[in-house]
Amino acid sequence: MDQDITSLSAARLAREVGERKVSAREVAAAMLARVDALNPTLNAICTLNDAALDEADAVDRRLAGGAAARPLEGVPVVVKDNIFTRGIRTTFGSKILEHDVPEEDSICVERLRAAGAVVLGKANTPEFAHDVNTTNPLFGTTRNPWNVNHTAGGSSGGTGSAVAGRLAPAGLGTDLGGAIRIPSSFNGLAGMRPAPGRVAFYPTEFGWDTLVAHVQGPMARTVEDVGLVLDVLSGPDDRDPMSLPEQGLDFAAAARGPADPAGLAGTRLALSIDLGGLVPVEPEVESLVRRAARDLESLGCLVSETFFDNSSLAEIIFGTRGFGMIARYTERYERHRDVMTPPLINQIEAAREVDVQAVARAERLRTDYWQRVRALLERHDFIITPACGAPAFRLDRPLPDEVGGRKVERYYDIFLTAYTFSVTGLPAMSIPCGFTSDGLPVGLQVVGPRLREDLLLRFAAGFAAAHPEHYRSPEVDPAAAIPVEEAFSSPGLVVR
Repeated sequence: MDQDITSLSAARLAREVGERKVSAREVAAAMLARVDALNPTLNAICTLNDAALDEADAVDRRLAGGAAARPLEGVPVVVKDNIFTRGIRTTFGSKILEHDVPEEDSICVERLRAAGAVVLGKANTPEFAHDVNTTNPLFGTTRNPWNVNHTAGGSSGGTGSAVAGRLAPAGLGTDLGGAIRIPSSFNGLAGMRPAPGRVAFYPTEFGWDTLVAHVQGPMARTVEDVGLVLDVLSGPDDRDPMSLPEQGLDFAAAARGPADPAGLAGTRLALSIDLGGLVPVEPEVESLVRRAARDLESLGCLVSETFFDNSSLAEIIFGTRGFGMIARYTERYERHRDVMTPPLINQIEAAREVDVQAVARAERLRTDYWQRVRALLERHDFIITPACGAPAFRLDRPLPDEVGGRKVERYYDIFLTAYTFSVTGLPAMSIPCGFTSDGLPVGLQVVGPRLREDLLLRFAAGFAAAHPEHYRSPEVDPAAAIPVEEAFSSPGLVVR
């Protein structure tokens, strides 16, 4: 091939392999060579799949036998290390599970493999996926390929770094309060939090993920690839009692977008920069998001700067997140506190302050909150905000205590733009909308109507077609890496 294999999209690779213009082994070998060269610096992939080349060979044998090509034929993918992979160590970034090797795949991995994908390896995650910086005692800190002295975000930071660094064209993340959208923004990717139940979730300790759901979803360098992967992942499965029935939606076609971005004309957008003063926002982030809004207006979109009362959000997060932390981690905390990371301990201990009354109140408030968001979406087709209030922060300095030159009590509030929509269950994406003066990516969050990821993908594809300059890959500079600051402290998201 004339083009570097590692620069190709998942959709293009699937076509090339399916038409036997390049072998799945050649593709996997090219990715593994790039992993060898860059992963020692990026630390994005924590466990390689020793059978990756064998899986690629199986793809080639199948095609040589005359079998029809599948949607992800021969496409290497990375899987976040809190998603089960048969025969490949799955640690959840925790010493508690340091040597755990599952005997079965998660449904999402089953479906990727059935569609022809090759699992390249596991992507690093903070312990049990509960931080916005990806680091843990087993594997260390993941770096951002745009600037290796900045965070890749979290908790799907390993996937974000691997995909942006061209170690794989696409990967799986998980998202509770923003863990797909935050690293997608920080790494210049498209990434979606689907509606809960869109991607069937099994194995899991909680078949009914009560209150705010932890979902699995795709991250990629193009909107088309996000739709292609989501199309493979979606669909009901009786192992997940919350999985959604078929709606007849074609996510792959939707993500290929309108033939002309002018097809977005007439789309009604509700813009909020800081959610009514709730979120601290860096001036450069605000400038880039406002520029994106103006660009959308030039395509004929109707943009209104507006929002709704979100004064109850802190209580909603306190009750719903606290409930989830207690459910998942109390027993582990009581047995293994001595080997848990400080960010996770901080969040568990804060959750222990939550009582049943607080959980019930959070749910009542969330119901009222939903009605306000629903009313906004009756008047608008999509809501747009910054995906995060700031670009990726540095790792060789302490965690910032200011945003845009103004002191903040809790830096983690920059991530509330993402969490505010997690609590609604609406599908939401981060898509690239430009770069800061330091060359760091910034993401635009787009929130769509209930259960309509297809509309969200179509809109994102239209904006991407109008602004392809937002979709490019970094030149990774391993020599620039500075050790992580010893004073760096990541406290975990604690909202009271």
